[in-house]
Amino acid sequence: EEAAMEPVPECQSPLFLHVDADDRSQVRLHFSAPAEAPTTRGFAAILAAGLDGQSAEDILAVPDDFYTDLGLAALISPLRLRGMSAMLARIKKRLK
Repeated sequence: EEAAMEPVPECQSPLFLHVDADDRSQVRLHFSAPAEAPTTRGFAAILAAGLDGQSAEDILAVPDDFYTDLGLAALISPLRLRGMSAMLARIKKRLK
């Protein structure tokens, strides 16, 4: 059965995500963004690389401004960062 993908309207490009938390010790994240949205795909890839397979507890502990520690706040516009924050916020909402 295909998992329902949820839109993240805060992103500048169409992005959908699905959080599979059936096993809270190993949460699986699925992202879908069009090929013509490389920045959005890149943000999703960063989140997937860091969070896919982690426990719900660890994901909920990620600071909302995690991108500051990565040095991204200095490189990326606030509008784009809002989309990245929105992705994390949606993932956390699904785990609460």
